[in-house]
Amino acid sequence: MRPDDAHEDEGRNGPSDALPILPIYDEDDEDDEEYEDELDDEDLEDGPRSVLITGACGNIGRKLRAAWSEVYDLVLIDVNADTDDPDVIGADLSVLDDDWITHFHNVDTVVHLAANPSEFATWEELERPNLDALCNVFHAAALAGVERLIFASSNHAMGGYREIADMPITVDLPPLPDGPYGAAKLMGERLGQSLARAFDITFVALRLGWVQQAENRPDTLPDDWSRSLWLSNGDLIRLFDCAVEADLGERSFVVLNGLSNNRGTRWDLSATADLLGYSPEDDAFGEEL
Repeated sequence: MRPDDAHEDEGRNGPSDALPILPIYDEDDEDDEEYEDELDDEDLEDGPRSVLITGACGNIGRKLRAAWSEVYDLVLIDVNADTDDPDVIGADLSVLDDDWITHFHNVDTVVHLAANPSEFATWEELERPNLDALCNVFHAAALAGVERLIFASSNHAMGGYREIADMPITVDLPPLPDGPYGAAKLMGERLGQSLARAFDITFVALRLGWVQQAENRPDTLPDDWSRSLWLSNGDLIRLFDCAVEADLGERSFVVLNGLSNNRGTRWDLSATADLLGYSPEDDAFGEEL
């Protein structure tokens, strides 16, 4: 089974010699409180929410960008930024750099998609794009005072249950990655939990199903297991809309399954519906989409 095809490859240069100095966000600092009040009064009420997307040139990044171009104030980052597309900031997120870190300031929500998307990647291939870049992005988001961080996790964090008894795969089960790729996603989830405890930030991890390129039709998937994991383009947008907008109350950390309403699937969506208000409309086994 292929991965969710969510992300862009990150990380080509060697590690930097010195880490940049980034001011730490302190919710108790009076100056920071005054600054937050100004944002609430001037920016959040009078203008659209600011959403930063990493891996913005990847499969899911392009789809979110198209859906949100008139909805949010988008900040777009990708290591493979096209010189003909000035809206995308080119940056290697696996290397901490003030040039890209500054773009996290005044951002309300970060959607972290950037990664090597191959489920067959080795630890060596995952180290920089899926671990170093992830840590750097989470670091920058937390210290910049971002309100919400949405992490594109993967069904591969639970892929080992495919070979286990025919039981519902809920988010409450112990994680069971099916390889290094899934294990790296699990590490991202756990780091997100640590950030949510230490900073005033809400962390949402979405264990995404299968999102193919372009039209993303279920009839091009290889088998029923893959179709049970299908996440349609329409439901993809609905899912991320909910992840950005949902009121999570006192919850600062959630991990949720993210796929379409595929009949007979073992992947449980009840928590996603309850916490995010997500209502998928498509079914990989349905006659119409």
